[in-house]
Amino acid sequence: MFSKKILIISNIIFLILISVLVYILLFMGTEMVKLPDDNRIVVKYEPDLRDLVLNEMRDYLEVMNEIQQGLANNDPDKIIKAATRQGQISLEATPVRLLKLSPLACKQMGFRGHDIFQAIADSARVNFKPTTTINQLAELTNNCIVCHRTYKVESK
Repeated sequence: MFSKKILIISNIIFLILISVLVYILLFMGTEMVKLPDDNRIVVKYEPDLRDLVLNEMRDYLEVMNEIQQGLANNDPDKIIKAATRQGQISLEATPVRLLKLSPLACKQMGFRGHDIFQAIADSARVNFKPTTTINQLAELTNNCIVCHRTYKVESK
């Protein structure tokens, strides 16, 4: 008799907990999931510029991966081809509107990233040394880390 009451009470508590969890998942969603102490500077762009910035960052990663593959295969031509894609040519294609709306320090980090890509391409073309490329990639990665720790891109 006593164990039957405990079983009924535990089942009721279990159902209440499940109901609360279902309510949270269905009606509160991801609003409860927020990063604590996110003190990054929010940079708001129109949706098309935000998409452009995010695509550019993804391309950074793809190019960095291609450079690493070039290093692994001792293939400076692959490194040159990849790094050139995000070097000076890419910088020249940046919309003026994006440059006007970006904070100065953010622009400087972006320019720095493109400069490093160009330096990777140039040094691989002139005198390919894997150690030099690795050091340049480390500098580039650090630039990305500082930017991502400092800024958060959102849509207006």
